[in-house]
Amino acid sequence: MDTMTLLALTKYSKAGASSRYRFYNYQKYFKKEGITMTISPLLTQKYLESTNKYNKILIICLAYLKRFFLIVNILIKPKKYDVLLIEYELFPYVPAWFEFLLSKRGINYSVDYDDAIFHKYDKHILLKNKIAKVMRYADKVIVCNAYLEEYARKHNQNIFMIPTVVLLDKYKEAIQEKKYLKHHSFVIGWIGSRTTSPYILEILFILELFMKKYDDVVLHLVGFDVLLLKNKTPKIKVIPWNQNTEIEEILNFDIGIMPLRDDAWARGKCAFKLIQYMSAKKPVIASNVGMNCSLVEEGINGYTVSSDEAWFEALEKLYKDKSLRERMAKNNFAKIEKSYNHAIHAKYYSQILKGI
Repeated sequence: MDTMTLLALTKYSKAGASSRYRFYNYQKYFKKEGITMTISPLLTQKYLESTNKYNKILIICLAYLKRFFLIVNILIKPKKYDVLLIEYELFPYVPAWFEFLLSKRGINYSVDYDDAIFHKYDKHILLKNKIAKVMRYADKVIVCNAYLEEYARKHNQNIFMIPTVVLLDKYKEAIQEKKYLKHHSFVIGWIGSRTTSPYILEILFILELFMKKYDDVVLHLVGFDVLLLKNKTPKIKVIPWNQNTEIEEILNFDIGIMPLRDDAWARGKCAFKLIQYMSAKKPVIASNVGMNCSLVEEGINGYTVSSDEAWFEALEKLYKDKSLRERMAKNNFAKIEKSYNHAIHAKYYSQILKGI
């Protein structure tokens, strides 16, 4: 078996969801395929945990300095790694100078996207075309959905699509071991982060109306920014996200929801929340936006909705019909096993990196 050394330059440490699912989770499989992947995150767990503005600025400055010296070292010793794999860009909010230098030095790098990062620079005069240049200088561009692929293909013809997927065996194990609680309540569930929390506010009024109509309905928000809730009621439970318990928390849901605002940024998302819910055998309701539409088959494994009325109606259908929930749950799990299986995509990913 041919061996390969790979340096993954991620944005975050393992604590960051995008880096964990699109890089760290592949490390073990790559090793079996003869690819030794070293991971060097730009921002460590300290950055993610820090709430102090000035402390974060200091962490960022030190992180940029550390990466600068790393890239300089790679430019001086280009044969140290066979392949570089970059998450998004080398330095956020810095022109694509270093990506340009890598390409001029003949150092092949691939770049991976699970978000429409290019939209962050839409209104920035100097950086408007930055991500286009990063893609153009790259040997390969890896994306998670059709929206990102459409953009990437304008700047590079070597495009590969790999969705963001979970380690399904962990979900199977948790389901078999029944690592969840049996609630007397009907649980509407959401999992996310501080950055995606505002999407819940888009439908919070509807969720509160629904909980008011049905006494046994509660809302679980995992990883939600509690500061956004002005009037927290006993029916809304905010649960801190924890890597070790996130699967158990999802298993406690009766249905999983993924509201989104219909804008360019949301259309670039990889619908990962839905993949998590579906892996846990949960029916889903999602905004009719972007990749959500390709994951959800209307009435088969969930519902896509575009209005407050549609949200309420979909919630009510699933609440009242247990057999419908069970059927959708079964269909969801079958879909994940067939099309969003980590093992399948890990093999494909290793082949891409090896140039097969």
